[in-house]
Amino acid sequence: MTQEKSRACGEKNRKPAEKKHQDKSKDLSDLVIESGARSLAVIGTAKNVGKTVTMNYLVSELSSRGMTLGLISSGRDGEIIDVLTGEPKPSVTPPAGTWIATAEGVLGEAAMNIEIADVFERTGIFGRIIIGRMVESVPIELVGPPTAKELSLIVKNLLAFGADIVLVDGALDRKSAASPQVTDAAILSTGAVAGRNIRAIAEEMGFWVWLLSRPQHDDERIRALARKAVEKETVCLIRRSADGFTLDPIPYVTVLGNEDDILELADDAVAVVVPGAVTQEFVEAVWSWVEDEEFCVIARDAVSIFVDKMPGISLYVVYPMRVLAATVNPSSFADVQHDSEELVREIAEEISRWGHPLPVFDVVSGEKSFKGVSGLVMG
Repeated sequence: MTQEKSRACGEKNRKPAEKKHQDKSKDLSDLVIESGARSLAVIGTAKNVGKTVTMNYLVSELSSRGMTLGLISSGRDGEIIDVLTGEPKPSVTPPAGTWIATAEGVLGEAAMNIEIADVFERTGIFGRIIIGRMVESVPIELVGPPTAKELSLIVKNLLAFGADIVLVDGALDRKSAASPQVTDAAILSTGAVAGRNIRAIAEEMGFWVWLLSRPQHDDERIRALARKAVEKETVCLIRRSADGFTLDPIPYVTVLGNEDDILELADDAVAVVVPGAVTQEFVEAVWSWVEDEEFCVIARDAVSIFVDKMPGISLYVVYPMRVLAATVNPSSFADVQHDSEELVREIAEEISRWGHPLPVFDVVSGEKSFKGVSGLVMG
């Protein structure tokens, strides 16, 4: 296969098609609207899994329904050529009236089509972040801030300027975009480049949905103490007491390199609350140490958990994420083309097996599955 034909199978040439069975089932834009989310992160399990195609689909569908959009990236998106792989990428072309946030250094000729409303003082690699409104619809590159705190502020500003909903382009390597402190909900995208075959792609997706769907602890007393713990920004233990439970801050701001010391202090605790990163090394240390089946690890949120397999311990969060749906891209630049219907079906079934069923869509072909999802009408 020639390079040109190979690319024709990839993300760049995948254009959202007409909606199939529109009168019989909900599509992705319906779910987003009905969710009531004012901000939404689209995060990919890898590069070139169709994340930007999903974003563009939502931009087209939501704007066609009269919604004013806000767009921002948690990294860099919308460039014509991927700066890491050298492959062509789908462009981001916001409709006129869309509010966007990006770095002034990547505006180029698009600057003449943007009405700038605000400029942030902090200067990054590509200059200051600007907020503006698209006067005309032209391709634009989106470059966002480096921290979740700044990203959250910009999302709020875009809403304040008049966006009905803000879409944030993210990825699992910059998944802070999906933090509940940044966005109200998330969509997870995967595709042919994420695994050697459909089964591997589905299994990975099942794990990621399980991880990002970590719940709060089921005991309200522990939930309340965990919220206080993350505000202290230090590792805390929750212990039983005569009155129920007590919070015990310990002198560590991170579990990194302190695994054994923390667990030595946790001999009679029922939970450890970690305000920062929860690592694979830490959960493995807890698993080998713990004797009380009720003992658990509580993270700030799912994007703070960095594990690559299901741990042998209970894992909770203080601020749960809301994952609305999954999207798939059956094509890759490596001459791989999976059957869309099979890929959608396998991923939907695997997600359901992990206990967190979600609607799954290929926004290009129109294939969809609501396997195990209640409250939706199947097409």
